[in-house]
Amino acid sequence: MQPAYILHSRPYRDSSLILELLTPEFGRIGCVARGARRDKQRRRQSLQPFAPLLVSLLGRGELKTLGPVESAGSALWLQGRAVYAGLYANELLVRLLAVGEAQYGVFACYQTLLQGLAGVAGESAEPLESPLRRFELQLLYELGSCPQLDYCAHSQEPVTADGNYRLENETGFVPVFRQGGRQAVSEFSGADLQALEWARHSGEFDRALLAPAKRLTRLLLAPLLGEKPLQSRELFKQVYKNDDR
Repeated sequence: MQPAYILHSRPYRDSSLILELLTPEFGRIGCVARGARRDKQRRRQSLQPFAPLLVSLLGRGELKTLGPVESAGSALWLQGRAVYAGLYANELLVRLLAVGEAQYGVFACYQTLLQGLAGVAGESAEPLESPLRRFELQLLYELGSCPQLDYCAHSQEPVTADGNYRLENETGFVPVFRQGGRQAVSEFSGADLQALEWARHSGEFDRALLAPAKRLTRLLLAPLLGEKPLQSRELFKQVYKNDDR
């Protein structure tokens, strides 16, 4: 048996479910939970999102069969806006992770995210920002889709605090030489990049860093996600019309 979280589920045939799981050894993996819709008590008690599980996966094909399932601890009950933040993280993982590739680092940072989200009441979006930005940055690093934040690709040296840098997706951060004018969406101060690199390691995001962190992660996630909108983000906007994660 191995640790797992349920990222997504959908009905399958008359009484079963197809589950998308996150595991450390296989990363994202699909499986059939036979009879799960018929066994309502089993589904209610164990096959829930955000609940740490121990699972057995049977079969040799890409779509496994779910064997015995055990609880690996108490479910982390998310509240209010934190529920949608958790669904957003689940959708990112389903969309971005390849099937069957080990993801020990991603599994660890997902656990850290859930612990952070469980520690907030979810009555406002602000307390969710720091754990979400940390998760996004770590996920991007694990996928090899985030350049070193405090490194200049042009000079091949650390960025300078008083410099300005533009993110180029295939290159990294390159210097911007100009005087005055508004900073473009893809531009960041060297001081912010240094602070973001430190925050990524420490997990502590100063409030002033949250805006550039969100701007950076959205720039990096956009080419990976493509044009298809995130359903969790759209649902969040419908429920909480004045918030924007």
